[in-house]
Amino acid sequence: MPPKCLTLFEKANILDEHKKGLSVTALSVKYGVAKSTICSIKKKAEKIKDSVNKTLKPSKKRTLRRPENPKMERKLYKWFLNQRKHNVPVTGDMIKHMASKLHEEFKETNNFNASDGWLQRFKIRHGVRFLKITGEKLSSQPELVDPFKQKLKNLIQEHHLSNHQIYNADETGLFWKLLPDKTFVALSEKAAPGLKMAKQRITLLGCVNANGSHKLTPLLIGKAAKPRCFKNFKNPFIYKHSKNVWMTIDILKTWFFHHFIPEVRSFLRGQKLPQKAILILDNAPCHPPAEELRSSDGIIFTVYMPPNVTPLIQPMDQNILRLTKLHYRRSLLSQIVSQKENITDALKRLTLKDCVAHLQVAWIKLDAEMISKCWKNLFDRTEDFTDEDNIPLSMLQEMLNREKVVVKDTISLLMELQPHDYNEKEIERWNCDELDMNDENIPENSDDEDNDVDIVRPKVPHFEAVKSISTVIYWAEENFMEIQDIITLKRLQEKAVLENLKSKQIQTKITQYFKC
Repeated sequence: MPPKCLTLFEKANILDEHKKGLSVTALSVKYGVAKSTICSIKKKAEKIKDSVNKTLKPSKKRTLRRPENPKMERKLYKWFLNQRKHNVPVTGDMIKHMASKLHEEFKETNNFNASDGWLQRFKIRHGVRFLKITGEKLSSQPELVDPFKQKLKNLIQEHHLSNHQIYNADETGLFWKLLPDKTFVALSEKAAPGLKMAKQRITLLGCVNANGSHKLTPLLIGKAAKPRCFKNFKNPFIYKHSKNVWMTIDILKTWFFHHFIPEVRSFLRGQKLPQKAILILDNAPCHPPAEELRSSDGIIFTVYMPPNVTPLIQPMDQNILRLTKLHYRRSLLSQIVSQKENITDALKRLTLKDCVAHLQVAWIKLDAEMISKCWKNLFDRTEDFTDEDNIPLSMLQEMLNREKVVVKDTISLLMELQPHDYNEKEIERWNCDELDMNDENIPENSDDEDNDVDIVRPKVPHFEAVKSISTVIYWAEENFMEIQDIITLKRLQEKAVLENLKSKQIQTKITQYFKC
C-alpha cells in the first residue's frame, strides 16, 4: 500500500495538535502515517506554516516544492504587492509580462515560459487572488474626486460643451444563463443531480450622454466569432468576440472610431449642435491612452478618470448598468417561467440571440430621467446643468418605486421556479455577477453553445400567429397596458395577417408544366 501523502492543511493541523500535547505516536495513528513523517513535519514547521498562510488552497497542496526561478518570483511578488498597495488593478497578462521581463534580468533557467499554467502555480504559491472590482468603495480615493471634477469642468467650459455632448461609457460582465445559488442548488437536486451551474459570460459596454437623451447602441463581447444563433438575425447590438470575452484595446478603439464617433455626430446633427463631444472613461488596463481615442479633427476626444474614483462618480457605475442587468434578469426569468418546462431544458434552449433580445428590452427601459440622475455625483447641477435637468422630488420617488417593482417581480418569478425566502440583498448579489472565479467547479467560458447545438423549434403557422396576437391584444386592452405596447402588437398583427394571405395564394405546381 503506497504511503499516504498529507496536504499542507493536514500538516498544519498536525503541528497545532502536537503543540496542544498530542504525542507523535498518537498523531501517527490518527493520520495513518509513520512516526518519521510526523518528525519530519515538526522539523519543517516554519516553512509549512508560512506556505499555508500564503496558499489559496492549502487543503489541496501537498508539497513545499521551490519554484524554478525563486529570485524572479520573489521580486515579481514584491512588485505585485506594491501595485496593490497603490490600488492599481493587476491582471494575469500583466503578471506574465512582468515575469518574462524579470526572467531576462535574472536568467536563473534557460527556458522559461510565462504560460497560463505557470501563472496558476504562481498564484497558488503566493496566495494571489484576482478579485472582481465593482463598486469597491473601500479602496476608493475620494481626495481625487474634486480635482478631477474641476479638470472636467474646465474642459467643458473651454470647449463650450452642453450636457448633450458629454458621454460616459463602461463595461460590465454578465453571466447570462446564471440563476441565483439557492434556486440552482434546489433545482439541481430535484431535476439534474451533478449538473454544473451555467456560467457562460459576456461583456456588455453601455454608453450614454449626461442628460439621457442619447443612448448609444450597446456593444456585446462574446467568445464565438460567429454564433450560430445569429444566422439571419438582425442584431440590434454591436457584436465583437475575444478569447476570454473581456474588453481589449483593439475592440475599444474599433468601437470608438467606427461606432461612437459616427453615432455621436449623427445625434448632434439632429439636435443642431456642434459636432464635438467628450467621452469619460475609467482607467482600466484594457483602455488605450486618451491620445489614441480622438477624432481626426480633435473635437471628439476622451478623458480618463483617476484611479479608484469610479464607484464614487462614474455615471454608468451608479445605477445604469445595474438596472440594465436587473431588467434583463426579470425578462430571463419570465421566459423560463412561460415555457413551463424543466429548468435544465429551459436553460439549454436559451441562446445568445435570446440574451440579446432581453438586453435590448432592458436597455430600452432606461429612461432619460433615471440616466440624468446618475450624473449627479459627477456634476454640480446648479453650475453645469440648466433648470430643465433638475428632477422633481415626486419624479425621483416614482423612479425608486419602479425599481422596487422590478425587484419584487423578480422575486415573484424566482418563487414560481422554486419556493424560497428570497430577499433584496440576494437579488443584488445575483445581479452583481460576483463569482469566485478560482472555483474549480466553474467551467471555462467555452464557445457559445449555439455554435455546437442547433436549437430546433417547431414552425408556427401564420394563421395561428394571427389568432394568438389577437388574443394578446384583447388581453392588453382589457388590462390597460401601455398604448405603445398595444400599438406594437397591432403592427405585428398586421404583418401576420399579410403573411397569412400570401401563404394562401395558389402556387404553380411543377406538374402543370406537363401534359397528361
